[in-house]
This record gives sequence, structure tokens and C-alpha cells, in this order.
Amino acid sequence: MCRMNTGVEGRKMEADRKQEANREMEADRKQEANREMETDRKQEANREMETDRKQEANREMETDRKLNATLKLSYYRKIAYVDDRHKAQLVQHTVTGKIFVLKSLKIYDMQVFSYLEKHHLKGMPKIIDLIEDDDKLCVIEEYISGISLRELMESSGPMTEREAVAYIDQLCSILRPLHLLNPPIVHRDIKPSNLIVTYDGSLVLVDFNSAKESTGDKSQDTVLFGTVGYAAPEQFGFSASRPTADIYEIGVLLNELLTGELPKDKKYKGPLSSVITKCTEMDPQKRYPDVDKLQKAMHRRQPGEKPESEPDREVNQSKLHSWMPPGFRGHNRSTMIISIFLYILLFAMCLTLEVENVNNYQLAVNRVFFLLIFLSETFFIGNYRNVWSWFPMTKSKNLLIKLCGVVLIAFLLLLCGFMLLLFVEDIFS
Repeated sequence: MCRMNTGVEGRKMEADRKQEANREMEADRKQEANREMETDRKQEANREMETDRKQEANREMETDRKLNATLKLSYYRKIAYVDDRHKAQLVQHTVTGKIFVLKSLKIYDMQVFSYLEKHHLKGMPKIIDLIEDDDKLCVIEEYISGISLRELMESSGPMTEREAVAYIDQLCSILRPLHLLNPPIVHRDIKPSNLIVTYDGSLVLVDFNSAKESTGDKSQDTVLFGTVGYAAPEQFGFSASRPTADIYEIGVLLNELLTGELPKDKKYKGPLSSVITKCTEMDPQKRYPDVDKLQKAMHRRQPGEKPESEPDREVNQSKLHSWMPPGFRGHNRSTMIISIFLYILLFAMCLTLEVENVNNYQLAVNRVFFLLIFLSETFFIGNYRNVWSWFPMTKSKNLLIKLCGVVLIAFLLLLCGFMLLLFVEDIFS
């Protein structure tokens, strides 16, 4: 009986011992769990504090940046809009009084503008300041005074090969240092309106809004830039833009300088046609690899010319060829021969005109007036000195409206001429 009690007590003590051990283990487990939870809570709190601190620091930096941007922009007083599409404005510095151009860009390559700010290259406007404001970049750059190639062609018509090559030479010299960078900078928007001729005859390339660094690690452009009609095919997503994209645009520009029209509308035929064809190949690999090769090719077909020669005509004056009558401005030999024949025929018809029942003075007046009337009609229909740009209908881009405008104004011109003739006849009668 005593042994039985002893066994029961032993088992009870063992059970108590196990329970005590379990309680201690449970307590240790809970303490460990609490310690881990506390550690996690502290770490989470620290992370939140660090995040808050960084956010606060970022907010302060952003506030400082905005204040700095606002302060910088406050020094420039807006004068007038230059280009609504690119939000370009003429501004004047309130302290120095100097005039600059302010552009607001939503999409841009900051690396390009940073490089141009640090390195002022010949033939490009100097960048005065770069101000990042919210989601846009404000570029303050030098104001270039002059006339664009677009305006020059509108007033003077197509150029001679010599003049066109001289301008392309200057353009190649401007692009060369950009293309030689590693990675190269590609302009991607070369066109007559982006090329300004200053009053000393120097060419300046403006509007680097579309420019980008060509890293060569992309199969295509992610953002489509450029102007339809001038932009290379790769700028529309076919492949990445490289310096050969600018070569393509130079080819289009050269064609337009020589003909007044884009290659798709009218292809130039002359000694430089093979150069234009090679520049505007669809495959970038088939174009000239660089501007040096392009220049050499141009001058092989233009003997006696030297790279970077200055254009012969003054920017603010028209050359003799722009004053030539219709039929002689394009320098096409066949057209000129036909024009000579037609002008001789016109003069012969008008100056040998016979009118009945008039005296000698009236006959002379009739002959001179008929000659002037028909010459006026010829010059107007031939768009002499870009006369169509004077009238809303004839400068319309709609072909039908333009045609109707030419017919209407030519008729009115004829009518006015004959009315004036009748008036003058009455004076001499």
C-alpha cells in the first residue's frame, strides 16, 4: 500500500513537473513573440519615420526648387509670343534689359540641353538658363535676329546650286561637333523655318526641342518627333534615330532649297540629284554615314566650290535670279528657250497691233497697254516675286481654292487693265 502511494505521488510529481516545464516554455515563447513583435513594431516605426523624413525632405527640396524656379522666371518679362506650338516667347530681363527667347517644353532630353548649356557651339543659340518647373522645362536662350530660310525662299524663290550648297555647308559645320559626340546628339527637326540667316550671312540652327542623344541601345524611337515631310522614316518608330536621320533631313532641305518644294511633290533634277537621292534613302545604312562624306559628295558635283563658303547674296536683299521673269527662275534650259520664244511672240504681237480709227498717239497707247496687260497676267499667273502670298485665296493650302483665286484675280487684273486703257484713250482722243 505504501509502495502504491509512492508510485501515485511520483506520477503526480512528474505530471506537475511537465506542466511546469510546459508553462515555462509557453511563457518563454510568448516573451520571445512579444520581443519579436516589439522589434518589428519599432522597425516599422523607424521605417515610417525615415519615410516621413525623406518625404518631408523631398517636399522641402521641391518647395525650394519651385521657389527658385519662380524667382528665376520672375526676372524675365514677357514681351510677345514667337511660336505658339512650342510656347516660345520673347522675354526681357528686368535687370539687364536684354532680350531672350523663353521656351516651355513638356517633352525633352535634359542631357541634350545640359550639354548645350555647358558648351556653346558655333551656329547655335546660346542657352542662358535651364529652369525645371513642375513637369516642364523652361529654356532661356539667346535671341537670334535674322530671317529664316523659309522666309528667304518665300520672298526670293528657289536658289541656285551654288547658294544652296553654301547654306548646306554651314549646316554641316554646325552639326559636325554634335554628331561626333559619344553618344552623338541628333537634331531630328531640320527644316527651313529652323534655320536662321543672320545679317552677316551666318547660318544658325535653332529649335532643339526634338533633339536627343543617340545611345544606340534602342531598336526604335519611343517618342515620335520631327516634321512630316522632313523627318526620316526611323523617327516614326521604324528604328532608333542616329546621325543619319539628320542626313535624311538635309537631303530634303537641299531639294526644297533648289526647287521650292519637298521631294515628294517635286524632285530636283540637276548635278546634285544623286546627292539628294542618297541622303533620302529609306534605309539609313545606304545614306551618307556623316556630314563630311555628304560635303565631299556635294563639292565633287560643284567644281570650284569650297566647303563652308559664304552665300553670295545678302540676306536682306534679293538676288538677281529672284527678279527674273517667269520661265527663267528655275534655270531649266528647255523652259528658258520656250519662254524666250513666247516673250518674243508676245512683244511682237503687242507692238505690231493695229487698231482702226485711232490716231498715232492712241495706237501707241493701245500697243503699250496691251503689252503691259498681258505681261501683268503672265507675271501674276507665274507667281512672280511670290505675289500669290498677297491674297488670301491664292495663298490657301487648298488647291481648288488657290486655283479659283488665281483665275478670279487674273480676270480682275485683265478687267482693270482694259478699263484703264479706255480711260487713257479718252484723254488722248
